[in-house]
Amino acid sequence: MRFSLQDVRKSVQRRNGELSVSLHFLHSGELHTEIARLIAYYESASGEPQRSFSFDDARACIGDYRMANCLIATLSNWYSWQPREWTPVVQAMGATAELLALASPVQLRLALYTYVNEHYHGFLSVQHRGEALQAFAAQFQLTSADLEYLLLLDSEEEAVLTRQGPQAPEPSAVAVLYNQWVFEAALFNASSVRFVIDCAAFAARQVSADRSAAPFTTTGIGSVIKRLGYLARRLGVYYDLEYAPSTQLPADEVVASSPLLALTLYGPQDVTGAPQQYGLRLARLCRMLLGYGVAKNSSSQSSSRPRRKSLLPAGIVQAEARIHFLQQAYTFSMTANLPDLLPAPESQVNTSTPSSRQSSDESELFDSSIEQSFSEAFISLATSNGADGWQLEREPEPLLLDKGIFIPDFALTRGQKRIYMEILGFWTASYRERKVQKLQQLQGRDDLLLALPTEAYESFAAVMPHFPFVVYSHQLSATEVLQVLRKQYDDFLQRLESIDVAAVRERVEREGFLAEHLCYELLHCFRRSELQQAAERVVAQDDGKETKEILFVAGMGLYHHRWLERVKQSFLQWLVPLRTVSLFEAVQAIRVHNPRLQDCADTMIETILSLWPEVLLHRDSIFDTTVEAVLEQGGDSEPATIAAEFELVQIPDEPVKDVKKPARERRGAPKKQSSSASEMVQGDLWV
Repeated sequence: MRFSLQDVRKSVQRRNGELSVSLHFLHSGELHTEIARLIAYYESASGEPQRSFSFDDARACIGDYRMANCLIATLSNWYSWQPREWTPVVQAMGATAELLALASPVQLRLALYTYVNEHYHGFLSVQHRGEALQAFAAQFQLTSADLEYLLLLDSEEEAVLTRQGPQAPEPSAVAVLYNQWVFEAALFNASSVRFVIDCAAFAARQVSADRSAAPFTTTGIGSVIKRLGYLARRLGVYYDLEYAPSTQLPADEVVASSPLLALTLYGPQDVTGAPQQYGLRLARLCRMLLGYGVAKNSSSQSSSRPRRKSLLPAGIVQAEARIHFLQQAYTFSMTANLPDLLPAPESQVNTSTPSSRQSSDESELFDSSIEQSFSEAFISLATSNGADGWQLEREPEPLLLDKGIFIPDFALTRGQKRIYMEILGFWTASYRERKVQKLQQLQGRDDLLLALPTEAYESFAAVMPHFPFVVYSHQLSATEVLQVLRKQYDDFLQRLESIDVAAVRERVEREGFLAEHLCYELLHCFRRSELQQAAERVVAQDDGKETKEILFVAGMGLYHHRWLERVKQSFLQWLVPLRTVSLFEAVQAIRVHNPRLQDCADTMIETILSLWPEVLLHRDSIFDTTVEAVLEQGGDSEPATIAAEFELVQIPDEPVKDVKKPARERRGAPKKQSSSASEMVQGDLWV
């Protein structure tokens, strides 16, 4: 049971025309005697019903009524009111088994209502009440007083005070938790929290917290920005970053060699969702940031007052929240000693610098389900080579603007081309206004792609003509983003010109065959339609020749005609004596005789077989395909004679090794058919 900001002791002042609020935190040793007295009162009442507990006596232990209410609420972390258990109470009364079987006061009240309906026609007057209760209690061997007690056993007044832990809390622990809840009560009502961060001091604090983080802190302001973004995303807090004008800070707090950043965390009053849950995450992040040190006497409320310079490097130069209550807005300044009054943030989130493994996990942190689903869909396309060579990166380096910092949601990289992508939300009017202001500063850049929901188009209409964009409804489609990329950033002609045709031809002549997946990289292509056009440039140099030396087949790749002839002759030398084999046996035989085809897919080898007129593929069904050697007209040639016709041609630069023939099932000789009869062959179902 938490307390609200209105319950907290506080003082309100007006400084420079603005309202500010100071919250009362318990310092070391403050009210410890009174808190110990309150804990002792709770211990004495442990096991007693709530009707015997006096909240006035509990408040008297503290003295201050408002503070007492807050501390009583704080003790609910250790003490709670629990309903009495049915079975022990009934057994202590010596009641019957029928009463034990009812199991709860609810069941007992239901049985009483049934009894009244049966014996008093659903209405029990005051005159007959005692008589009826006594008769009903007699069924369970109870007195009327015991019956009335059991009927109200689950009421709040009968709840028993129970301590949750094995021992009573210490006064210091109660004071620290009270301070935490006061801090969180303020941020539950905040519209924003603003931190002015000294990048050099922030990085130095990070090194002192984790010595292994030294490489992280040597990369400048960009690493600090990414660190802040990592913490905010990890806890699900919306944020914004910009340069902090040094003119708004006192001269003794300005460090010329260290840039200042203004981090704005948006509070529950400015975002959607459950205020308390979001406020808890916001308070936790603020406690983490305060752990980097707050400059002494840092306050933006009175810039005219002299300030002392902190002796220790403080990562936080200023920290203040804009909170709202009683229809007024107030500034709450976080002082240098506030971190000492609050507990350390929980250890579920590692506040040290991410290691290489932790850094890879940052890409899994998303601001919305739309970003997450898009990322998963795009990565799935990229894995299957369906993303046109684009690689997706989550929250890349920030874009430094004249008056702020813009952190895109994604970066799309292909070769030397890098495109930033921002998924715009609808959220609140202030969010849309801030986004529009930053996008206006980015006008003129040709490396930013926007995605926005349909309902937000009018809000961003002023900047949409300056950027390529995708409009989505409910979910952002990765294929639609790829279509915009093809239309806006198609560089196929430049990639065609960059192909070294002579080098590609030299490699094909040397190796004989380049599989299709190798051709994509070699010819700078990302789609099959591009690959066909690029391959024509390599093959075109053979135009005018009687026989083309280098050819390209879709689904297969680039090959030299001499290489394909060697593969065909070696295969026919194996196939002709057998006449007919299964497709599986044919594929295995080609792999055995040609090591270069060991890793090729079955479909590619099937494509090679389809190129040879001496080989015929029969598809009796989609599961049964046979490979047959095409014989001379009449079909009377003996296998030995036919094999001699396809004598293997030895090529000096690539001798054929003697390899063991693949094992195969013995088959009977196929029946000869009349040459006059038309051969019935099922069509190719795979085309």
